Amino acid sequence: MKNRPHFRPNPYYEDLERMEEAVMSILHNLEMENTEVHENNHKLKKEITFSRNLLSQLLMENTCRKKLVPLKQESKEVHLDCALNQKYLVDFNKKDKDHQRPEPALSGLRKCKRAGIGHTPVRELPEE
Repeated sequence: MKNRPHFRPNPYYEDLERMEEAVMSILHNLEMENTEVHENNHKLKKEITFSRNLLSQLLMENTCRKKLVPLKQESKEVHLDCALNQKYLVDFNKKDKDHQRPEPALSGLRKCKRAGIGHTPVRELPEE
């Protein structure tokens, strides 16, 4: 065994080991960065989905508001027509009451019937 030459480390091998450590460190950093980017990408996708839904809701609300304007105008017109019709009916009822003049004979009879006093006919007694 003494005849065997002493094993000397290869200087290239030591450089290779240092390079491997540097590459492994870079690989680890890249994997960590990849995980972080993946998580950020997932968050951004959620925000994009939320924004699209929000935009869709805003567009729907805007469309509803545009449709609501003519309906409000129509509602005002209907209320105005209703008020005019009601006024017309009140005036018509007043005129109708003015045109119905009570007849004196009938009105007295009606008053008696309402009061519970009925008109009883007078019997004529036979002459003796």
